[in-house]
Amino acid sequence: MKKTKHIIELAKGNLSSDGYNYIVSLVKYYLNKFSWPKTILEENINNEKYWTEDEVLSFTQQLLIYIIEKGKLKNYLKIPENYIEYYFKTILVSYVANKIKEHQNKIGLSFDDTKRISLEILNDEYFSKKVKSDIFWNKENEFTNLIVDSDIINDIVATLPKIPITEKTKHYKPRVKTALNDLFNLINRPIKQSIIFNQVFKLFDQSSFVLNDDENIAGEIREEIVFQAIEQIISSIDKLDTIIFLDYFFRESKISLNALSEKYNLPKSTVHYKTTQFAKIISKIFIPINESEGVFFLENLHKRLDELK
Repeated sequence: MKKTKHIIELAKGNLSSDGYNYIVSLVKYYLNKFSWPKTILEENINNEKYWTEDEVLSFTQQLLIYIIEKGKLKNYLKIPENYIEYYFKTILVSYVANKIKEHQNKIGLSFDDTKRISLEILNDEYFSKKVKSDIFWNKENEFTNLIVDSDIINDIVATLPKIPITEKTKHYKPRVKTALNDLFNLINRPIKQSIIFNQVFKLFDQSSFVLNDDENIAGEIREEIVFQAIEQIISSIDKLDTIIFLDYFFRESKISLNALSEKYNLPKSTVHYKTTQFAKIISKIFIPINESEGVFFLENLHKRLDELK
């Protein structure tokens, strides 16, 4: 496959112009697919939502330098050839996750993120009403004694315990939900939306933030999560297809779909569908946080499939 060929070129240090163009297009695809923020770009950025071509190229250059300097593809020989592209995606997602975490560790939970997450929860669990030009929210679908002045609740909210958010905090939404519950349980009246955002943001203690080096988690392997993901994958496949998956994805020398089709007396289209679906199941269920975890995952998925054949 051309895609695999280009990634192997990069691993060997002889990336062709076609290979470079492929990686740029792949990076652009994932930037758009996952709407990754521009904070992962190590330079001054504009405030436009969409990535420009120059920004995509700049980010790709940073990614390639990172991969080469850190030796991120040094383990490519341990990865079955049909999994090389998945492995490269692991490196890309891991790099972006670390960049986002690095940025969060500088600023913590921003006010804009607080507003965004608060709105998600409010829309799911609270009632709203528009009064003139203002939006009010309440626990119940009753809107009397509206609060329009934040000074009324400033002193009251100040008595609530602060909710700690540190560099180890992985999920902000449960903490925002707690802050909203605390606020409405204490006030017990409809509150103007802008006041909610301000008061919720004040309820967080983010004084402990320090910058983490992404290499601190470079070798982390979440064994329990990996094994749970493997069992979920196993439960999502037809066990009779196990030998096909092993033959296609985990053999030392690459085998073509035509060869598999002849070997198992199946139409090529059927073999293609089965292998493609298996790859999609894996990508949907599990993305490693780093390369070490990626190798660990593939090794143990291989063992688990072996047990089923």
